[in-house]
Amino acid sequence: MKERILLIDDDPGLSEVIGLLLEREGYGVVRAATVKEGTRLADAGEFDLVVTDLKLPDGTGLDAIAAIRKRHPRLPIVMITSYSSMESAIGALRAGAVDYVIKPFNNDDFLRALARALSARSLAPLPAGARPLAIEAYIREVVERFQDSTSEIELARMLGIGRKALWMRRRQWGLKRSRKSVS
Repeated sequence: MKERILLIDDDPGLSEVIGLLLEREGYGVVRAATVKEGTRLADAGEFDLVVTDLKLPDGTGLDAIAAIRKRHPRLPIVMITSYSSMESAIGALRAGAVDYVIKPFNNDDFLRALARALSARSLAPLPAGARPLAIEAYIREVVERFQDSTSEIELARMLGIGRKALWMRRRQWGLKRSRKSVS
């Protein structure tokens, strides 16, 4: 039996593209365009994973996460957004999302995030003390993605951390810029 994914996104074109990608990979996909419709479908169906956009017409993905998490605490939820900020990432993870993917995303990276979420679905929700590890993973992903095209100051500002904290993390992770730094 194939795994079923509930996709909550109000952009019909993007929803169609993501749905086709997931169906091509063997997932069953049900689409919703609003928080209300998504929570109704989550309650009515048996899903293995929820993927929700941050910005929705009748609320936010955070509202969807809170409503779904209340009724289905073990159902993994992945947040996707093109409005990336440290605040929205922290909010999504605190609300109960297991991952946070920034649009536009690489299809393989997106599918890996979904596979990680699906493999962890049998686990109980993470305790509150485990959340910072997800934030660190998000910070590392942003650093790896933008360190060669963004200055240290801009990157630190984007992440909401100091330059020294950014430098220490890059050093700890062994990350170096692949070309001359942006001024």
